[in-house]
Amino acid sequence: MKHQQLGNAFVLLLSTGERLIESITAFCKEKKITAAHFTAIGAVKEAELGFYNLAAKEYRWKKAEAELELDNATGNVALFEDEPLVHAHATVSDNEMHAFGGHLKEAVVGASCEIFLQPLQGKLERKYDDTTGLKLIHSD
Repeated sequence: MKHQQLGNAFVLLLSTGERLIESITAFCKEKKITAAHFTAIGAVKEAELGFYNLAAKEYRWKKAEAELELDNATGNVALFEDEPLVHAHATVSDNEMHAFGGHLKEAVVGASCEIFLQPLQGKLERKYDDTTGLKLIHSD
């Protein structure tokens, strides 16, 4: 991963084979970023997306292993148990321009991926919520 800082924001440039969620997590850990939001576009060769079933308190995952456009990924970074946790949703499209999306578990870069990461001042924290079964941003 290469990166460039512009003001207080970062542009992360991922190459073939790099993992999107893993890379953002590692970057935030290295830079000690405790709160951020980001967007990303590019091309992936694998993406695992999910839909959360609130009644069952579980995700249904679907993995696509094909050349896909990463039309958009949007997410945030907050701390969970003092470690950066990336929460992202994405839309991808296939070679016939059929799009699908959901919660992004992970994506493997095909050609390239450009991530625009904006750190926020302060700290966001997630805590496990018994009602939903999710790690939600906690506010005092």
